[in-house]
Amino acid sequence: MVSAVILFLVPDLRKGSDLSLTLFSQPKALREKLSFNHAVNAAGPAVVNIYSQSIDNSPSFNRRQEVDSIKLGSGVVMTENGFVLTCLHVIANANIIVVGLQDGRRVEAQLVGYDIVTDLAVLSITADNLHVIPQLADIDTRVGDVVLAIGNPYNLGQTITQGIVSRNGQNELANYFDRIQTDAVLNEGNSGGALVDSNGYLVGINNANFKTLDSRRQIKEVDGVSFAIPYQLAKNVMEEIIATGKVTRGALGFIGAENAIGDGIVVTAVTAGGPASAAGLKVNDIVLAVNDRPANNVRATLDYITDTVPGKVLELHINRNNTMLTLAVVVAELKPGN
Repeated sequence: MVSAVILFLVPDLRKGSDLSLTLFSQPKALREKLSFNHAVNAAGPAVVNIYSQSIDNSPSFNRRQEVDSIKLGSGVVMTENGFVLTCLHVIANANIIVVGLQDGRRVEAQLVGYDIVTDLAVLSITADNLHVIPQLADIDTRVGDVVLAIGNPYNLGQTITQGIVSRNGQNELANYFDRIQTDAVLNEGNSGGALVDSNGYLVGINNANFKTLDSRRQIKEVDGVSFAIPYQLAKNVMEEIIATGKVTRGALGFIGAENAIGDGIVVTAVTAGGPASAAGLKVNDIVLAVNDRPANNVRATLDYITDTVPGKVLELHINRNNTMLTLAVVVAELKPGN
């Protein structure tokens, strides 16, 4: 009786045809997997390997022969006419710089210029059909964004590591530029490579891991704390180096932090012999404005000062123990280490 019902409901069985298994089991639709392959394909070909060779012929106490030193790093093709951004420490004191493109070509590079403050260097190469990294004029980088670090660690070939933006920016007037902090892993050879977002757009130039001292006072790298120079800053530095051969910044010679209980920037240190000291600025003064521009935001104030041509006079409007003063300060040129 049961078999008759089955034959009635499934007539194909009466013809001896095979019964499709899909009648009893429907395959589950596969969910599209999460992948950043499109971002890597867009940005990866623009990230190059950099090999720099320096010859040390300085005498040592037991030998006087030349010693070859080869450094490994990465770089990013920024323009169609062959300008490449990398880190200064990758090519410092190099006699020969070779750029390895992802299509297998190797070309010698010329140093255009560098900036010690940001540890950036601009190289120039001559090659056809260069792949330029995707760039957005106004890249909005936020804490929590997924980022990919692309470089050539240990000369293993192009490698991708993934993380998120852990922190974006600094908050003290002593810092001359913001950094992007990420937990994407960086190793030797990653310096100068690209930090890109999940769409492949350049977010920053990978710079360094965080380092500290262990219990034996030896330098120790900290995993998961890496830094990159933000894209817009790196691009500005590159363009100024291409135009003038160097980067010129203004400085007043004081350190400050945003006022926690009111407006302005509280002065925490003044460089002896610097412009601010010569003008009479003191620790605990509150800078309310610079040239009538409110000084409530440390980053905006610092950018305004560094963008001012050395030799120009800026007026600092300050509050000193509830007394309002105006100090005229002659802008100096920022020197690395000052």
